[in-house]
Parts: sequence; structure tokens; C-alpha cells
Amino acid sequence: MSESTRTAARGAAYWICYAVTLISAAVSVTFAIIAVIDGGLEATDALYATSRSIALVVLALVAPLFRSDAALLTVAVAMTIVQGIDTYIGALQGDVAKTVGPVVLCLATIVAATFLARSDRMRDRD
Repeated sequence: MSESTRTAARGAAYWICYAVTLISAAVSVTFAIIAVIDGGLEATDALYATSRSIALVVLALVAPLFRSDAALLTVAVAMTIVQGIDTYIGALQGDVAKTVGPVVLCLATIVAATFLARSDRMRDRD
């Protein structure tokens, strides 16, 4: 594989992982904000969920500023955990939409992060 092809594959892996991670974080913060709107300021759990979701969105947004694969992979892992737990909660509630949506985001993030991690490993091997 030529150097330009490897560089292009690595760049694609980074931006795909970034897009999937950012979408996952944005969906998470959107649902947290909706929970606050529905429950008002008395919905303490929703407020805490919103604060954590906002932090993850900010981390996802700033990762490209540093062009750090490790930083992006860290946020991707965090979002995988969040979406995995959301899947479990949706399943416990018996809500198909709250189960399928997070599981799709969880799996998409795993695939994208693996793609990025493997592109780094292949680059380091050459």
C-alpha cells in the first residue's frame, strides 16, 4: 500500500470515527435536554445527565483541534459505554426505540473506533 493511500485511509478513519462519536454525543445530549424540559428543574437526574452529556459533546467537538487519535478514541470509548448503558436501560423499560437507537449508535461507534485504532496499528507496523 502506498504512503498516500495509507494516509488517506487513516484520515478517513479519523473523520468517520469523529462523525459517529459526535452524532452519538449529540443524540445523548438532545435526549438529556428533552428530559430536563419535560421534568423541569426538579428533574435532578435529568440535570445531571445533561451536564455529563454536554461535557462529552464538548470533548467530541474539541478533539479535532488537537488532531489526537488517542483523545478521539477516549471520547469514542466513553460514548460506547454511555450508549451501551442506555441500551440496557431501554431494554429494562421494554421500550424498543430506547433499545434499538442506542444499540445502533453503540455498535457504530465500536466499528468506527476499531477502524481508527487499526489504521494506527497498520501505520505503526510499516
